[in-house]
Amino acid sequence: MKKTVFCVLLLAVFLVSMPKAEAQTQSLKGISLNGSTGLYSIPSGRIGWERSSDLGLDFGYHAIINGDGTAHVPTATISLFKWVEISTAFDIQPDDDYRYWDENVSKKRTAKNDDLLFGFKVQLPTNTKNPSNPAVALGTNIQLINFTDNDNHAYAPENFVYTVFQFYAAATYAGTFFTMPAETTVVVGKTLYADAENNSDIDFGMGFDLILLPDVFQSFVHWIIDFANFDYSDNSWPNKLARGSGPPWYRGILNTGIRLDLANIPALSKFKFVVDVVFNDLFDDDNRSFTVGAVFGIPIL
Repeated sequence: MKKTVFCVLLLAVFLVSMPKAEAQTQSLKGISLNGSTGLYSIPSGRIGWERSSDLGLDFGYHAIINGDGTAHVPTATISLFKWVEISTAFDIQPDDDYRYWDENVSKKRTAKNDDLLFGFKVQLPTNTKNPSNPAVALGTNIQLINFTDNDNHAYAPENFVYTVFQFYAAATYAGTFFTMPAETTVVVGKTLYADAENNSDIDFGMGFDLILLPDVFQSFVHWIIDFANFDYSDNSWPNKLARGSGPPWYRGILNTGIRLDLANIPALSKFKFVVDVVFNDLFDDDNRSFTVGAVFGIPIL
Protein backbone atom coordinates (compact mmCIF):
# COMPACT_ATOMS: atom_id res chain seq x y z
CA MET A 1 0.00 0.00 0.00
CA LYS A 2 1.47 3.32 -1.06
CA LYS A 3 1.52 6.14 1.46
CA THR A 4 1.91 9.87 0.97
CA VAL A 5 4.44 10.33 3.75
CA PHE A 6 4.95 14.01 3.04
CA CYS A 7 1.25 14.80 3.44
CA VAL A 8 1.05 12.82 6.68
CA LEU A 9 4.02 14.68 8.17
CA LEU A 10 2.70 18.04 7.03
CA LEU A 11 -0.69 17.39 8.57
CA ALA A 12 0.93 16.09 11.75
CA VAL A 13 3.03 19.22 12.19
CA PHE A 14 0.02 21.41 11.53
CA LEU A 15 -2.27 19.67 13.98
CA VAL A 16 0.15 18.91 16.80
CA SER A 17 1.29 22.54 16.81
CA MET A 18 -2.19 23.77 17.77
CA PRO A 19 -2.09 25.04 21.36
CA LYS A 20 -4.20 23.42 24.02
CA ALA A 21 -7.45 25.19 24.79
CA GLU A 22 -8.33 26.29 28.29
CA ALA A 23 -11.99 25.54 27.68
CA GLN A 24 -14.11 24.20 24.88
CA THR A 25 -17.74 23.62 24.13
CA GLN A 26 -19.19 20.13 24.32
CA SER A 27 -17.51 17.83 21.82
CA LEU A 28 -19.55 16.86 18.75
CA LYS A 29 -19.56 13.06 18.64
CA GLY A 30 -20.49 12.19 15.07
CA ILE A 31 -20.23 8.76 13.47
CA SER A 32 -17.55 7.65 11.03
CA LEU A 33 -18.53 5.69 7.93
CA ASN A 34 -17.97 2.34 9.68
CA GLY A 35 -20.31 3.18 12.55
CA SER A 36 -17.84 4.05 15.32
CA THR A 37 -17.77 7.50 16.88
CA GLY A 38 -15.20 9.49 14.95
CA LEU A 39 -14.48 11.63 11.91
CA TYR A 40 -14.89 10.15 8.41
CA SER A 41 -12.30 7.41 7.86
CA ILE A 42 -10.93 7.32 11.38
CA PRO A 43 -12.41 6.63 14.83
CA SER A 44 -11.81 9.08 17.64
CA GLY A 45 -11.01 8.66 21.31
CA ARG A 46 -14.60 9.62 22.09
CA ILE A 47 -17.59 7.47 23.00
CA GLY A 48 -20.96 8.41 21.57
CA TRP A 49 -22.56 9.33 24.90
CA GLU A 50 -19.63 9.77 27.26
CA ARG A 51 -20.43 11.85 30.36
CA SER A 52 -24.10 12.18 29.39
CA SER A 53 -25.86 8.78 29.29
CA ASP A 54 -25.27 5.27 30.60
CA LEU A 55 -27.18 3.95 27.59
CA GLY A 56 -27.34 5.85 24.32
CA LEU A 57 -28.31 4.81 20.80
CA ASP A 58 -27.15 6.41 17.55
CA PHE A 59 -28.56 5.64 14.10
CA GLY A 60 -27.02 6.91 10.91
CA TYR A 61 -27.13 6.72 7.14
CA HIS A 62 -24.59 7.87 4.54
CA ALA A 63 -24.66 7.70 0.74
CA ILE A 64 -21.24 7.55 -0.97
CA ILE A 65 -21.66 8.82 -4.53
CA ASN A 66 -19.20 8.64 -7.44
CA GLY A 67 -19.02 7.77 -11.13
CA ASP A 68 -19.21 4.03 -10.40
CA GLY A 69 -22.50 4.29 -8.52
CA THR A 70 -23.78 4.89 -5.00
CA ALA A 71 -23.08 2.89 -1.86
CA HIS A 72 -25.61 3.06 0.98
CA VAL A 73 -24.23 2.74 4.51
CA PRO A 74 -26.74 2.49 7.39
CA THR A 75 -25.08 2.43 10.82
CA ALA A 76 -26.03 1.85 14.44
CA THR A 77 -24.04 2.48 17.61
CA ILE A 78 -24.79 1.73 21.25
CA SER A 79 -22.93 3.44 24.10
CA LEU A 80 -22.82 1.72 27.50
CA PHE A 81 -21.82 3.02 30.95
CA LYS A 82 -20.22 6.14 29.37
CA TRP A 83 -17.07 4.19 28.42
CA VAL A 84 -18.01 1.26 26.13
CA GLU A 85 -19.19 1.46 22.53
CA ILE A 86 -20.48 -1.24 20.16
CA SER A 87 -21.17 -0.37 16.53
CA THR A 88 -22.18 -1.89 13.22
CA ALA A 89 -22.50 -0.79 9.61
CA PHE A 90 -23.95 -2.46 6.53
CA ASP A 91 -22.04 -1.23 3.47
CA ILE A 92 -24.42 -1.88 0.55
CA GLN A 93 -22.30 -1.39 -2.55
CA PRO A 94 -23.34 -1.76 -6.22
CA ASP A 95 -22.93 -5.27 -7.62
CA ASP A 96 -19.85 -5.84 -9.77
CA ASP A 97 -19.71 -7.55 -13.17
CA TYR A 98 -16.54 -9.29 -14.25
CA ARG A 99 -15.55 -11.73 -16.98
CA TYR A 100 -13.67 -14.99 -16.64
CA TRP A 101 -12.69 -17.92 -18.83
CA ASP A 102 -14.33 -21.32 -18.44
CA GLU A 103 -13.18 -24.06 -20.81
CA ASN A 104 -11.88 -21.42 -23.22
CA VAL A 105 -15.21 -19.60 -23.18
CA SER A 106 -15.47 -16.04 -21.86
CA LYS A 107 -18.30 -15.72 -19.36
CA LYS A 108 -19.72 -12.87 -17.31
CA ARG A 109 -20.63 -13.07 -13.66
CA THR A 110 -22.41 -10.60 -11.41
CA ALA A 111 -21.04 -10.65 -7.88
CA LYS A 112 -22.56 -9.09 -4.78
CA ASN A 113 -20.37 -6.42 -3.23
CA ASP A 114 -21.79 -5.85 0.27
CA ASP A 115 -19.79 -5.70 3.51
CA LEU A 116 -20.81 -6.08 7.15
CA LEU A 117 -18.75 -4.15 9.69
CA PHE A 118 -18.63 -4.45 13.48
CA GLY A 119 -16.80 -2.28 15.99
CA PHE A 120 -15.96 -2.38 19.68
CA LYS A 121 -14.32 0.49 21.58
CA VAL A 122 -13.36 1.03 25.22
CA GLN A 123 -12.47 4.48 26.51
CA LEU A 124 -9.69 4.63 29.09
CA PRO A 125 -10.15 6.78 32.24
CA THR A 126 -7.63 9.42 31.12
CA ASN A 127 -10.07 12.32 31.38
CA THR A 128 -12.54 11.10 34.00
CA LYS A 129 -11.59 13.72 36.58
CA ASN A 130 -10.38 16.39 34.16
CA PRO A 131 -12.34 16.72 30.88
CA SER A 132 -9.54 18.82 29.37
CA ASN A 133 -7.22 15.80 29.32
CA PRO A 134 -7.02 13.77 26.09
CA ALA A 135 -9.72 11.16 25.50
CA VAL A 136 -8.02 7.83 24.72
CA ALA A 137 -9.76 4.69 23.46
CA LEU A 138 -8.73 1.19 22.42
CA GLY A 139 -10.81 -0.50 19.76
CA THR A 140 -11.19 -3.17 17.15
CA ASN A 141 -13.10 -3.48 13.88
CA ILE A 142 -14.25 -6.76 12.34
CA GLN A 143 -15.01 -6.56 8.62
CA LEU A 144 -16.84 -9.29 6.69
CA ILE A 145 -15.97 -8.28 3.13
CA ASN A 146 -18.38 -9.31 0.34
CA PHE A 147 -20.05 -11.62 2.85
CA THR A 148 -23.26 -11.96 0.82
CA ASP A 149 -21.43 -13.40 -2.22
CA ASN A 150 -21.47 -17.11 -1.46
CA ASP A 151 -21.00 -18.47 -4.97
CA ASN A 152 -17.67 -19.96 -6.02
CA HIS A 153 -15.57 -17.56 -8.04
CA ALA A 154 -13.75 -18.46 -11.19
CA TYR A 155 -10.40 -17.58 -9.69
CA ALA A 156 -8.78 -16.74 -6.35
CA PRO A 157 -11.95 -16.93 -4.22
CA GLU A 158 -9.99 -15.81 -1.13
CA ASN A 159 -9.59 -12.39 -2.78
CA PHE A 160 -13.35 -11.83 -2.88
CA VAL A 161 -14.89 -13.12 0.36
CA TYR A 162 -12.61 -12.54 3.33
CA THR A 163 -12.46 -11.31 6.93
CA VAL A 164 -10.43 -8.40 8.27
CA PHE A 165 -9.53 -7.46 11.85
CA GLN A 166 -8.26 -3.98 12.70
CA PHE A 167 -6.92 -3.10 16.15
CA TYR A 168 -6.24 0.52 17.05
CA ALA A 169 -5.59 3.14 19.70
CA ALA A 170 -7.13 6.59 19.25
CA ALA A 171 -6.41 9.80 21.16
CA THR A 172 -8.45 13.00 20.89
CA TYR A 173 -7.49 16.27 22.54
CA ALA A 174 -8.77 19.84 22.57
CA GLY A 175 -7.02 22.87 21.09
CA THR A 176 -7.63 26.14 19.27
CA PHE A 177 -6.91 27.34 15.76
CA PHE A 178 -7.12 31.10 15.22
CA THR A 179 -9.31 31.32 18.35
CA MET A 180 -11.70 28.67 16.99
CA PRO A 181 -12.17 25.59 19.22
CA ALA A 182 -10.86 22.38 17.67
CA GLU A 183 -10.25 18.73 18.50
CA THR A 184 -7.34 16.77 17.07
CA THR A 185 -7.43 12.97 16.73
CA VAL A 186 -4.48 10.63 16.20
CA VAL A 187 -4.99 6.93 15.43
CA VAL A 188 -2.40 4.14 15.27
CA GLY A 189 -3.32 0.54 14.56
CA LYS A 190 -2.80 -2.67 12.65
CA THR A 191 -4.90 -4.52 10.07
CA LEU A 192 -4.81 -8.32 9.99
CA TYR A 193 -6.32 -10.75 7.48
CA ALA A 194 -7.86 -14.01 8.63
CA ASP A 195 -7.11 -15.97 5.46
CA ALA A 196 -4.06 -14.37 3.86
CA GLU A 197 -0.41 -13.65 4.56
CA ASN A 198 -0.12 -10.47 6.62
CA ASN A 199 2.37 -7.69 5.99
CA SER A 200 4.16 -5.31 8.33
CA ASP A 201 2.15 -2.18 7.39
CA ILE A 202 1.04 0.07 10.25
CA ASP A 203 -2.28 1.95 10.18
CA PHE A 204 -1.97 5.66 10.85
CA GLY A 205 -4.46 8.52 10.66
CA MET A 206 -4.88 12.09 11.86
CA GLY A 207 -7.69 14.58 11.66
CA PHE A 208 -9.42 17.47 13.31
CA ASP A 209 -12.85 18.83 14.07
CA LEU A 210 -12.89 22.64 13.94
CA ILE A 211 -15.87 24.72 15.11
CA LEU A 212 -16.09 27.13 12.21
CA LEU A 213 -16.53 30.83 13.02
CA PRO A 214 -18.26 30.38 16.40
CA ASP A 215 -18.94 34.13 16.67
CA VAL A 216 -21.12 33.81 13.57
CA PHE A 217 -22.44 30.23 13.59
CA GLN A 218 -22.13 29.46 17.33
CA SER A 219 -21.43 25.67 17.44
CA PHE A 220 -23.61 24.72 14.48
CA VAL A 221 -20.92 24.35 11.79
CA HIS A 222 -17.91 22.03 12.13
CA TRP A 223 -15.18 21.67 9.52
CA ILE A 224 -13.91 18.07 9.55
CA ILE A 225 -10.74 16.84 7.86
CA ASP A 226 -8.94 13.53 8.23
CA PHE A 227 -6.07 11.80 6.49
CA ALA A 228 -5.17 8.12 6.84
CA ASN A 229 -3.56 5.20 5.05
CA PHE A 230 -6.74 3.21 5.73
CA ASP A 231 -10.42 3.85 5.06
CA TYR A 232 -13.66 3.00 6.83
CA SER A 233 -13.21 -0.58 5.58
CA ASP A 234 -10.54 -2.59 3.80
CA ASN A 235 -12.58 -2.65 0.58
CA SER A 236 -14.39 0.68 0.80
CA TRP A 237 -16.37 2.08 -2.09
CA PRO A 238 -15.44 2.55 -4.94
CA ASN A 239 -13.71 -0.78 -5.58
CA LYS A 240 -13.58 -3.52 -8.20
CA LEU A 241 -14.82 -6.22 -5.81
CA ALA A 242 -11.49 -8.00 -5.32
CA ARG A 243 -9.14 -7.52 -2.36
CA GLY A 244 -6.71 -4.67 -2.97
CA SER A 245 -8.88 -2.75 -5.43
CA GLY A 246 -10.40 -0.11 -3.14
CA PRO A 247 -9.16 3.32 -1.98
CA PRO A 248 -7.14 2.06 1.06
CA TRP A 249 -4.68 0.39 -1.30
CA TYR A 250 -3.55 3.53 -3.12
CA ARG A 251 -1.84 6.69 -1.86
CA GLY A 252 -3.75 7.31 1.33
CA ILE A 253 -7.12 8.98 1.81
CA LEU A 254 -7.96 12.60 2.58
CA ASN A 255 -11.55 13.47 3.43
CA THR A 256 -12.93 16.89 4.24
CA GLY A 257 -16.36 18.38 4.69
CA ILE A 258 -18.89 20.13 6.87
CA ARG A 259 -20.65 18.54 9.84
CA LEU A 260 -23.73 20.40 11.06
CA ASP A 261 -24.72 20.06 14.71
CA LEU A 262 -28.49 20.52 14.71
CA ALA A 263 -28.67 19.58 18.39
CA ASN A 264 -27.86 23.24 19.03
CA ILE A 265 -31.50 23.95 18.22
CA PRO A 266 -33.20 24.18 21.64
CA ALA A 267 -35.97 21.71 20.74
CA LEU A 268 -33.33 19.09 19.84
CA SER A 269 -30.87 19.78 22.65
CA LYS A 270 -31.52 16.48 24.45
CA PHE A 271 -30.73 14.46 21.32
CA LYS A 272 -27.91 14.07 18.82
CA PHE A 273 -28.66 15.28 15.31
CA VAL A 274 -25.72 15.55 12.92
CA VAL A 275 -25.71 16.19 9.15
CA ASP A 276 -22.59 15.40 7.06
CA VAL A 277 -21.58 16.80 3.67
CA VAL A 278 -18.23 15.25 2.73
CA PHE A 279 -15.72 15.12 -0.14
CA ASN A 280 -13.93 11.75 0.05
CA ASP A 281 -10.43 10.83 -1.12
CA LEU A 282 -9.70 14.18 -2.77
CA PHE A 283 -6.14 13.34 -3.84
CA ASP A 284 -7.02 10.39 -6.10
CA ASP A 285 -8.94 11.07 -9.30
CA ASP A 286 -10.37 7.56 -9.76
CA ASN A 287 -11.63 7.33 -6.18
CA ARG A 288 -13.09 10.77 -5.48
CA SER A 289 -16.56 10.57 -3.99
CA PHE A 290 -19.20 12.80 -2.48
CA THR A 291 -20.98 11.70 0.69
CA VAL A 292 -24.11 13.01 2.35
CA GLY A 293 -25.56 11.58 5.53
CA ALA A 294 -27.15 12.14 8.89
CA VAL A 295 -26.95 10.72 12.41
CA PHE A 296 -29.67 10.81 15.05
CA GLY A 297 -28.98 9.77 18.63
CA ILE A 298 -31.17 9.17 21.70
CA PRO A 299 -30.10 8.97 25.36
CA ILE A 300 -32.00 6.11 27.04
CA LEU A 301 -30.58 6.19 30.60
